[in-house]
Amino acid sequence: MLFLSHIIHTRILNPALLPMVLRTVRATLFPNNGMGPPRQIPTENETKEIKRRCAASLLDLLPPKVATVFFANDSKVAQHQQVEEILECLEDTYLNKHLIFQILELIVLRLAPELESQGVQDLMEERTG
Repeated sequence: MLFLSHIIHTRILNPALLPMVLRTVRATLFPNNGMGPPRQIPTENETKEIKRRCAASLLDLLPPKVATVFFANDSKVAQHQQVEEILECLEDTYLNKHLIFQILELIVLRLAPELESQGVQDLMEERTG
């Protein structure tokens, strides 16, 4: 993690490069200085097709012998159904929010490890006097 911290501090938080990074981020998030078009919610059939393709892609990442041992089945159809069942746990909104917050917390703690032992308010008081 020191490598990541070093890269962030030297490449992203570098005062000479920060304006360029901020302009790039702004242009990416807000093309033509406005909000991007709203996301089009897929139909139920499109959602099923996306899940099917996702399961197929994940299954293709596993070597056939590993997939046979992991899923305890030689049938590609049965393996595909098992992957789709596993992916169903990611449909829970609360679980997804919790997962995102945990990932963000981990990133913040890696960048500022002192936050693990002290709260933000304690650190502010310590640093400001």
